[in-house]
Amino acid sequence: MYPYIAQIGGDKDMRFGLALSGGGIRGAAHIGVLMALEEEGLVPSWISGTSAGSIVAGLYAYGYSIQELEDIALDLYRKYIDLDFFGLACGFGQWVIGKEPRIDGIIKGKAIEKYLKNLTNDINIKDIKMPLAIPAVDINKARTVMFVNKMKYTPTEEDKTIYINDAPLYKAIRASIAIPVVFKPAIVDGRRLVDGGVTDNLPIDILKKMGAKKVIGVDLGYNGQLRRDIDNIIEIGSQSLDIMAYQITSLKSHGADYILRPGIYDVAARDAKKIIECIDRGYNSTKENIKMIKKAINSRSSTSLFYTI
Repeated sequence: MYPYIAQIGGDKDMRFGLALSGGGIRGAAHIGVLMALEEEGLVPSWISGTSAGSIVAGLYAYGYSIQELEDIALDLYRKYIDLDFFGLACGFGQWVIGKEPRIDGIIKGKAIEKYLKNLTNDINIKDIKMPLAIPAVDINKARTVMFVNKMKYTPTEEDKTIYINDAPLYKAIRASIAIPVVFKPAIVDGRRLVDGGVTDNLPIDILKKMGAKKVIGVDLGYNGQLRRDIDNIIEIGSQSLDIMAYQITSLKSHGADYILRPGIYDVAARDAKKIIECIDRGYNSTKENIKMIKKAINSRSSTSLFYTI
């Protein structure tokens, strides 16, 4: 791992924020994006991420190298899925006898939470040097909860977002990846939190509030394409969230200077065999569009350039 101070040296005009969307297994593409950016001498000075993007953003801000992130991605999706078999059985039994099922998620999430805690040494988000933001959603209050460590913006009464700057990093990530119905909600400070993609699948605005003048977004979500493989409960839930996120992201993404869309919507949400392929596709897409990305970062005005496959 390497310290954040080593990442931000160089021309201040080249500083930019990087927003990483959710996307399940597709989130591995973010690793390829970061790899290609680093090869071009472009290292984000601010970073944010939702759901799968929160894993990459959080661990990158913590200090893991690209190679380490690749190894973690391969390890994470193969070992740390703990299905709540007992809860599912009880929930089904309650439904059969006419009672309201009490199950609140298929995956308990304790295994991945423990894994993330070990990876980050239980560090508090406020102690991370790199400016980082991770959104989740308070399912009871229907409000965005933004875990953020460095912010120049002072919230107003009109701003309904809840900002938290004192929480373990692993808890912020665990909350952001809690896909409704699939994962049990995460409990943080008494709040029941679910996937940040419900309200903010591509967290661009928060980077502006943290001081980023230029923002590059990486959108791995659904973009209106036909998908025929939506034939199981996981894919139906994931695609439903993707469609909702697509509508929200299309409205919120105009604050970015460039949106990179690698076009990997065809990868199923839990197809772990395609992790390396996703990394490669993120890398190749970034390389193909690097001139436009550099142009967006170098421009003195907001370029609002968008790229879609």
